[in-house]
Amino acid sequence: MKNRSEEILHKIGRKVVSGVIRPGEVLPKVEILSEDYNVSRTVVREALKGLSARKIVRSNKRSGTVVLQPKEWQWWDLDVMTWLSEFQEADGEILLELTDVRLGIEPIAAALAAQNATESDQEYITACYRNLENTIQDTKQWAKADYEFHLSVIEASHNNLMISLLQLLHKGLIISREKSFSTLHDDANLQSEKPTLEVLKRHRALYDAILSGDDKNAQEIMTSMILRAKELLRQSLGKDRLGN
Repeated sequence: MKNRSEEILHKIGRKVVSGVIRPGEVLPKVEILSEDYNVSRTVVREALKGLSARKIVRSNKRSGTVVLQPKEWQWWDLDVMTWLSEFQEADGEILLELTDVRLGIEPIAAALAAQNATESDQEYITACYRNLENTIQDTKQWAKADYEFHLSVIEASHNNLMISLLQLLHKGLIISREKSFSTLHDDANLQSEKPTLEVLKRHRALYDAILSGDDKNAQEIMTSMILRAKELLRQSLGKDRLGN
């Protein structure tokens, strides 16, 4: 029953975040949902409990089960973040917001990594950097390697709150990287931003700053890299520099 209720939870959750079911709408009664999804009423109730726990819906006997406004949703929940990353990719607002979150966290994490990285941390950062070198000709693999390199830096900060947050945002961060890189093949003005030796050189500068313990330089380089990534994401989403 657990797997079936989770399946219904994901189906309804995706419909809500994609706009098929809109905020303020009242979901059909349990009996009707049971028939629509060909599952027992118990399964439907469990799914609705899961949605309620994520603040996607609110249920009461008088008004039924009502879809809540996005500002009510538990945005940090892994399932909600995954749904949002999948279905807001076309609009991209969630991806831009994720980049802003990165901007608030990763530069500080880079500085902390330069201060706190152990020998083991440095070895892992080195391995992740080597993976960047090895995936430079494959945009999709580069996106994954880029995420892993940045995560290795954050882990070396030894700040558990930062580490936990970036792991939670994993799905959205991978998608935002893939979307940024996907436009580079089609825009002649952005060819220098494709995974090339020049882009790799920026990552090398960050790598060197961290391993040498230069916290100030590490923070500045990371800030510059994320701002550049945000501009690429804006262009890949068809937004100008003002975000219109």
